[in-house]
Amino acid sequence: MRAARCLAALALVGAAACSGTGASPTEGPLRLQVAGEPEETKVYGAIVEAFRRSPDGFEIDLVEVPEKDEHLAKLTTSFAGGDAPEIFLINYREYAQFVVRGAIEPYEGFLETNGVELDAYFPQPLEAFTFDGRLQCMPQNISSLVVYFNEKLFRQAGLDPPQPGWTWEDLRQTARTLTKGEVDGLGIEPSIIRLAPFVWSNGGEIVDDPDTPSRFTLDDPAAREALEYIVSLVRDDKVVPSEQEITAQDLETRFVTGKLGMFLSSRRDTPVLREVLGLEWDVAALPVAEEPAGILHSDAYCLAAGGDAERTAQAARFIAFATGRQGQTIAALGGRTVPSLREVARSGAFLDPTQSPAHPEVFLQGIPAIRRTPVIATWPEIEDLAEEILTRAFYEEGYTIDDAIAALEAETQPLFEEAAER
Repeated sequence: MRAARCLAALALVGAAACSGTGASPTEGPLRLQVAGEPEETKVYGAIVEAFRRSPDGFEIDLVEVPEKDEHLAKLTTSFAGGDAPEIFLINYREYAQFVVRGAIEPYEGFLETNGVELDAYFPQPLEAFTFDGRLQCMPQNISSLVVYFNEKLFRQAGLDPPQPGWTWEDLRQTARTLTKGEVDGLGIEPSIIRLAPFVWSNGGEIVDDPDTPSRFTLDDPAAREALEYIVSLVRDDKVVPSEQEITAQDLETRFVTGKLGMFLSSRRDTPVLREVLGLEWDVAALPVAEEPAGILHSDAYCLAAGGDAERTAQAARFIAFATGRQGQTIAALGGRTVPSLREVARSGAFLDPTQSPAHPEVFLQGIPAIRRTPVIATWPEIEDLAEEILTRAFYEEGYTIDDAIAALEAETQPLFEEAAER
């Protein structure tokens, strides 16, 4: 399992991450490691080049890793070997495992030197990247979960675009109407980060304490009702592709080939969809039960601990550029991010009327309702286990909601306990 491998290898990092084994100023350009498809990562190349051409710029090598799992494994191995990249981009749900092993140099210590004013940024990602009372990494984005929809399929089905405040029943009926022949109405992954906003919208919680969780709380009525609703879309309404269909062709591919009317995702799919000629698509807010709710999707630039002080200071300067006005403008124009810097998020670079989606403001309108999952060292492993269990709830005949809730409780409990001990 990915997270288990990362944590096991990090156990070897310990002193290596903190003992000065990083690169010295004479060892060539700094390195920035990122993950994603080429359409996503090319924007980081543009940021690196813009920084190099800036008055205080210098050379940085961009290390592009196609898959997130490989990215995390590569980071773990490089820390264990004393050869970590000076800068790396990581999601808030996954960075705590590196913090507890001393592998991250908190960015908080470099704010004043680089003129970074935190009041200029949205607070939610800053809070998510604060661990042990210190800002560990500098967030670049504040995306949320939205509904991507195929405008052509909607027209063919006689459907109007989803409207703000639409309900769970509206989503169900829309997905039913779209499901016909080779077309499925809705794509949703069996993961806790897809389930969570539905639980929150219904007035429930996914864990007993978002800051120091000790267990999942999907057995509570409001949370259970949300789980039952999602599973019913798969099993009863049959508006979601089967496990075999998704194995053959993932949700994004099914969407761009006209086989999927809607799917749930963050801003990360926008660059890919923009590259598909002839695809007509837009985004809408999540449906609402009791109250609007979204889930934070945010990545940040982190500094590797244990390196040469001069190189670390240089890396911090690059991060200030990348998360500042110029860097975030470049990222926004590339389509990958919802800028964490308020000024850029509200600018034409992000709210570009000439680019899809036609309604980018949906991402900004959802910010007040954004919540996050817990930030604990074992959360990646917990997510992995939850996905396995929710996959069974989605697709395995005879596997009940009660089975899923019981398995989540039993199998993740040791991981919650382990996190509490760190």
